[in-house]
Amino acid sequence: MKTVTTDLLPNGNLQVSVPICLKQHGNGKKVIVPGADAVDPSRQAFLLAVARGRRWQRLIDEGKVENVKTLAAAIGRDISYVARIIRLSVLAPDIIAGAIAGEDFAGLSVDLARRAIPDLWSDQKELLTR
Repeated sequence: MKTVTTDLLPNGNLQVSVPICLKQHGNGKKVIVPGADAVDPSRQAFLLAVARGRRWQRLIDEGKVENVKTLAAAIGRDISYVARIIRLSVLAPDIIAGAIAGEDFAGLSVDLARRAIPDLWSDQKELLTR
């Protein structure tokens, strides 16, 4: 792929050419610039939500907070939000590892917490590969 070029035009304007690639991603398009670090904001948000969910579930499991209601009040969040994010803590380890590695699963986003997540890890993978 070409590199970034700049040209001075006869009229004195500067023309900058940047090669890009458009990739369909979810319900929109994503611009991929060669040589730039590809940071996917939705993947980052998903991984942050998983980390929060696991931490919050651990606080409940260890008895540091009594329940989701107490936890939500302590961190200043809505109870339904905390419960949804905690739901992500039951995801299969290979799904989380794949998200960290940058694999592209179809339904992998924070919105996954709004749906029922199957208990069996094999069913979870099937849900995300549809």
